[in-house]
Amino acid sequence: MNSRSTDNRYARRAGALTVVGLLAKVVGALYRIPLTNIIGAEGVGLYQLIFSIYALGIALTSAFSATLISRQVSACLAVGDECGAKGYFVTATAESVLSALVIAAAMFFFGSRIAAAQGTAEGALGYRVIAPAVAFVALLSAIKGWFNGNMDLRPTAWSMLIEQAVKLGAGLLLATLLRDRGVGVACAAALAGVTLAELTATVTLSILYMKRRADTPLARVSFRRVLADGLPLRLNGLILPAAAFIDGLLIVRLLSLYGMSQGEGVAAYGIYAGAINSVVNFPVVVVISLAIAVIPLISRSKATRDIGTLKGKSTLTVKLAIVVSLPAALALILLAPQVVDVLYPVFSAEERAVAARLLAVGAGSVLFLSLTQIYSSLLQAIDRAADAASALALSMLVRVILTILFVPRIGILGIAVATLVSYALATALDLVKWLAYTGKAENAFKTLATVTASGGIMVTAILAPVLLIGSPILSLVVSAAVGSAVYLVAVLKLKVFSIGELRSLPLSSLTTKRR
Repeated sequence: MNSRSTDNRYARRAGALTVVGLLAKVVGALYRIPLTNIIGAEGVGLYQLIFSIYALGIALTSAFSATLISRQVSACLAVGDECGAKGYFVTATAESVLSALVIAAAMFFFGSRIAAAQGTAEGALGYRVIAPAVAFVALLSAIKGWFNGNMDLRPTAWSMLIEQAVKLGAGLLLATLLRDRGVGVACAAALAGVTLAELTATVTLSILYMKRRADTPLARVSFRRVLADGLPLRLNGLILPAAAFIDGLLIVRLLSLYGMSQGEGVAAYGIYAGAINSVVNFPVVVVISLAIAVIPLISRSKATRDIGTLKGKSTLTVKLAIVVSLPAALALILLAPQVVDVLYPVFSAEERAVAARLLAVGAGSVLFLSLTQIYSSLLQAIDRAADAASALALSMLVRVILTILFVPRIGILGIAVATLVSYALATALDLVKWLAYTGKAENAFKTLATVTASGGIMVTAILAPVLLIGSPILSLVVSAAVGSAVYLVAVLKLKVFSIGELRSLPLSSLTTKRR
């Protein structure tokens, strides 16, 4: 099979992963929204505080392993080294799972102390419930990396759907059944849904791997090599969870300086981290799916010294990220009050007003967070993970400093402003490092100008429904339908993508004509 047909097939699978990733995020949003309405702002605030520690455990043990294994397996297979690919997979999996077991045990036995340090003693049960999920995710991430490195993205897509579906069903059911027993128990019940979801996905992909694995001899790969290769990725993946961990330690205390009680502070953090971030992160999942998909292709191009393909694939990926994230940011800014009214009817009038302001500010982060994800993945794919990590670390340090400065003065809105500034900085730093390696980006200004123009046309189109329709639900539905249609037409008419780029996209038959 020639390189072009392989790339086309992979592009279709990457497109499928993007679509499935979007569906999984829909399910995830369907989970967070009713969960907030079931256990309230304070309950979801407690959930987010516990989840931040869980995410930190994942970052320490396995968040990087899918990328690391995918990159190394893809590079080995590109030069015909199947034994090396399998050996690396086995050693990296063992390292990830062993470290995950240590972290899981620490969370289980010391969860009460962690909860007390956060000022929320009722969270102790939640730590014990979610601790096993750390080990499940370690094995699951490794298997995803193996399949991705073999250019088969379907298992990753299936696992995403399984995780979200089980979490939605089990988490909401358990939270509903146990919500009368208090915030701590209801929160732990929702977290039990996460553990069951990761267990189900891990078992499913493990069975699939056992059925598909080949009897290839195993090359010896040392733990030291895996640790050295994974260190930059581990540090890079640790930065965001570490920032969330610091949020969990600081935010309630900082909000007390603004005049809020402990309960009010936890509720405000719940609105930001649980309710609003779920909406802000919704469009970013498409970009994250692109980032997952592009790593093996870029790694293979680097291994074979195919600089032309490397630059072409990376340019298209960045362009797609802008096309997805920019209009999403503009729409969320414009429709923030309607989105909050529709999704969170349980909020009081004051909470809805706070949530709408948070969403309007947070929406600006969509573009910068998307580009940060893409450029970080591109740098990781060409063995420049340390550059991505340093850029993100600096931007998160700025975020912490700004949070400490802003929150006592403007309340919970301060963390949204700090996040916006920090991701803008991260994007700029990553872009500088990427251009230093690849050279000047071709037609970058034209792409940004045409996408911005398309977004402006979309905003003009949705102004009428926003201004003329009184019902929040109807206004939102009509605006989304009209805006999406107008934006798609504008992107095509302004020729944001070339014919060749359009034909490499999923569902290309709808946007191009056969010649």
